[in-house]
Amino acid sequence: MGRYQEYQNFHNHQPFFFLDVEHYQETVLASSYATHFYTFKTHKTINRTDNDLFMTCIPDGSIDIIFIWQEQQNKMELVGTPYNHKSLIVYPDAEYFGVRLKPGMYFPGESMSVREITDTETFVPQIFGKVESLMNQLFQEKNLSQKVKVFQDYIFGFSPEAYTVSETVQEILYLISSSKGTLEISDIAKKICYSERHLTRMFSDAMGYSPKMFSRISRFQYALQQMMKHSTDAVSSFIEVLNYADQAHFQREFKEFTGMTPKRFAKFCTASVCPDKGCVCEQKKMVCPCTKS
Repeated sequence: MGRYQEYQNFHNHQPFFFLDVEHYQETVLASSYATHFYTFKTHKTINRTDNDLFMTCIPDGSIDIIFIWQEQQNKMELVGTPYNHKSLIVYPDAEYFGVRLKPGMYFPGESMSVREITDTETFVPQIFGKVESLMNQLFQEKNLSQKVKVFQDYIFGFSPEAYTVSETVQEILYLISSSKGTLEISDIAKKICYSERHLTRMFSDAMGYSPKMFSRISRFQYALQQMMKHSTDAVSSFIEVLNYADQAHFQREFKEFTGMTPKRFAKFCTASVCPDKGCVCEQKKMVCPCTKS
């Protein structure tokens, strides 16, 4: 097993998915395939006017596979990492189970590549065969851990080549993520004995965005994690540690990716502290993503 397969520190947080939904649960597992598994239910009526962050998706370099049970029907969508923050389509009165994949992973059996899914929200038009059977099993289970087991049993029935980008692109993903986006692309090219131009073209063809974009996303996601863990610290304290040129650069990139300033995000994270879990959350019954990896 290579370094990419073993690496467990990809940062791909979606801190707004738990807002204004019912019974949100999330778990982070050491998996060679996925990083986050989550489940929730939506309200019978969805009103976005009261919450501009509802189901806001931010750049994370990953694909989310989302399984939906609504009106006695299975639905499935593939959400590719956006280039900027965006609002997702949400069905009312539905049960959701989501899997956030490692960067470079995709759903086996689907004809769409990672590149084609990037910056899209694609609903699978027909669900049948093994996927239909998988979804029926998933929504028979009410416990998140059991849903995870059902999904993992399905995935590990395939060889890794069926759901992973090439080994060279895997290595680039690992090198960028493990450096938290600070390693220069020219240095990566030297490490893997490719020209920078060829590396960029190969990576972009596979992922749908450039290695420099993934470096930006990796650095931003690490910043996001640090802010969720240390939301009471001054925003300026993160800039040098995270290798941003200056405060203006940090604020500009943060707002581009989240739609809000770092200061507003820090206030969002400290809005309500759960005394039972010691975590940031709006509803005490929910497990807040702020405490995860």
